[in-house]
Amino acid sequence: MKLSVVIPAHNEEGSVEATVRAVHAELRKEGIAHELVVVNDHSRDRTAAILLGMKEEIPELVVLHNDGPGGYGFAVRYGLERFSGEAVAVMMADLSDSPADLVRFYR
Repeated sequence: MKLSVVIPAHNEEGSVEATVRAVHAELRKEGIAHELVVVNDHSRDRTAAILLGMKEEIPELVVLHNDGPGGYGFAVRYGLERFSGEAVAVMMADLSDSPADLVRFYR
């Protein structure tokens, strides 16, 4: 069963890379099939460039650009309307949610 992780991101250039890498590493270590759906929510910093640069290295990374109304709730909804897994979780882009907790949720 594939786990989709929706991560809304607005101006998260300082944390989004570490978050994606940490979540991806934990899920790979645990052998969990997954996709990381990061929704760039109208960022004006380097968030989009950082994410696009990571796509080659992390094939499970799906980068979406919210072209509708901005805001956390809209970004979450945008991702929830587009994930492809059989289970889904929402995590913050600043790594304030524990990847280990995500594994417990999945199990």
